[in-house]
Amino acid sequence: MIYIKKWFEYYDELFRVEENQQEFIENICKAASSPKKLLSVECGPGTISKRLAKKDYEVTVTDSFPEFINCINNNQNVDKSSLHAFNLVPQDIGRYLGKNFFDIIICCNYRLIFMNNKALITKFLVDCKQLLKDGGSLVLDLINFSKYDFSEDRIDLPQKSCERATLYSYLVKNKETAAYNLNQYVITSSGKRIDEVVDHEVSPVSLETFKKLAEELQLKIEFFSDYKGTPYKTDSDKIICVLRK
Repeated sequence: MIYIKKWFEYYDELFRVEENQQEFIENICKAASSPKKLLSVECGPGTISKRLAKKDYEVTVTDSFPEFINCINNNQNVDKSSLHAFNLVPQDIGRYLGKNFFDIIICCNYRLIFMNNKALITKFLVDCKQLLKDGGSLVLDLINFSKYDFSEDRIDLPQKSCERATLYSYLVKNKETAAYNLNQYVITSSGKRIDEVVDHEVSPVSLETFKKLAEELQLKIEFFSDYKGTPYKTDSDKIICVLRK
């Protein structure tokens, strides 16, 4: 997964902090004692994490791309933030971070899709349960794969746009393995195409699968369509999934 190197500079603009996102996260763990312990997995540039770190939160961030972690560490003095930043892939958080330590874990911008099989996603959920305190919550920002027809050979995912660029994403079925490969490219405002994610195997896990996993792990689960807390609708582009220990 080296694609980020080519459109790193556009990431924070394409994946902006969403309306009500900070308030949603704060409400999830408002009853936790201070300072509240937050872990952001696949944190990207850490924009939402930096905002929360300036409030009543002790924030740890991890990302599988060293570019993001280096950027966060290099900007700590400028941002006046104090994030604990680690270059870790999601499946390793259980090995290196403290158990029963965090009040809330977040994974935004559908980054969970890059864990390319269900077994790794299941391990990630198991690890998160171990890292959370009793009563803690895991918040996942997911693509609503339940709305798509997986009998099709190609599935176009929602675009992400900013003033300087547009990100296009689509899945292609591997007819031999029945797996799905992700392709992504960016078109800049000048018309340049940045094309680096090519046939990267991903795991398009549905809402129904998350329900089953939550039941197996004895986690309570809620679904929303956005960070305003809008009830989930089958035609929503995304799902905000909240799992409680």
